Amino acid sequence: MREARRAPGVKEVGGKAVRIGAFGLAPDTSNMGVSALCHSFVDLVQRDIAGAALTVFDHGRGCRRGSIMIRSDHVPVRLCGAVGGKRFYRGDNLHTARVAGQLGPIGRANPVVRAIDACDVIMDASAGDSFSDIYGQSRFRNIVLPKQLAVRRSRPLLLLPQTYGPFGSKSNARVARDAVLSSEQAWARDADSLEVLRDLLGSEFDPAIHRLGVDMAFDLPATRPSGQVLASLDDWLHSSAGPVGFNVSGLVWHLGREGEERWGFRVDYRRLVVDTVFWLLRNTDERVLLVPHVFAKPGTVESDMDAAQELLKQLGLAEDSRDRVRVVPGNLSEQELKWLIGQCSWFCGTRMHSTIAALSSGVPTASIVYSDKAAGVFDQCGQREKVIDPRSSDNDEALSQFVAAFESRDSAKVSLGRALVDVRAKLDAQGESIAAFAWKHANQ
Repeated sequence: MREARRAPGVKEVGGKAVRIGAFGLAPDTSNMGVSALCHSFVDLVQRDIAGAALTVFDHGRGCRRGSIMIRSDHVPVRLCGAVGGKRFYRGDNLHTARVAGQLGPIGRANPVVRAIDACDVIMDASAGDSFSDIYGQSRFRNIVLPKQLAVRRSRPLLLLPQTYGPFGSKSNARVARDAVLSSEQAWARDADSLEVLRDLLGSEFDPAIHRLGVDMAFDLPATRPSGQVLASLDDWLHSSAGPVGFNVSGLVWHLGREGEERWGFRVDYRRLVVDTVFWLLRNTDERVLLVPHVFAKPGTVESDMDAAQELLKQLGLAEDSRDRVRVVPGNLSEQELKWLIGQCSWFCGTRMHSTIAALSSGVPTASIVYSDKAAGVFDQCGQREKVIDPRSSDNDEALSQFVAAFESRDSAKVSLGRALVDVRAKLDAQGESIAAFAWKHANQ
């Protein structure tokens, strides 16, 4: 565990803690990538902003005391519900809060407005890669509203490391541009994302404000699961060299042809996933660990667990091969999943943060993508050629790229190890700068 960095003590800001509000990294989603961002951010605050009072906006009801588990420690936080949707009668609805915020003093009766006003600064992660309209207009509005609320309540806004775009609508791009320009700092999580930000802002781009950073989940602690949870996998994991880890995106798997048309795929994603696992089983002695990273309700389009179970059925393995493929149980935390991914000898995933868990653990990794968001992160780790893009390759080409990435895993492990030295240095500098932003505004 890293030691806390030197920072001003609470007494230096008038005897009160720095009050930070955080949007876009709620701990109560089914997406372990968003949970990874939450826990990484709480760890950053605990380490770099000593004595900070942290409010995390989530999907619960009202404001209440809570805690976030970091390694084996319970870090106290304040949790406040702030949700989208059409239930405008709810005070914690973001649309309702936006209207309330325009009503002058009377608007402070709204719980979301009141919670924002109680913060010195607002920081927003946009779930890492959701500041875009590729997931639909409703989600885009829900991502933008907290930023607009913070600015309208005169709270200094910092956009935590994330991707920006793509924006299919020009009006959405204008809304996003206004939100970025209203922030006091905006961090991109890789060089590609920074270029998108540069294009979005044009002459308004300012390198002193619009900064190159690293996805915070690179700093997520890894925690070994409890003996009981791991019992079904422990012997299998360590019976030989670590297994190949494989993440299937439930979103891409279940949308099928609709999703492939949405993203411009030239491949059949399901067929490609089946072909890649079959290739491993037929041509190597590797064991395959299927790693869901979004544990949505069974039967919903987002469920990685459903996709993994359906993949298992489609493989139709003979009895002597069945034990070569296992599915991770769905009761692990994001820190436990990172530990488990770290036990793999190689990893391939579609969910962005499943691959970040692997890369940050030093595991050579490939990704089957549906957007540009992975390329910059992989490039940052010296692994850009390990990105398999179904939008520019057919099934046979994509399978060949998968095989090439697997066969070059030893050299990739070496180059990844070298790149991670620089990534970790950037994480340290990024944490110090974010902390300095918080201290600055707590003094005002």
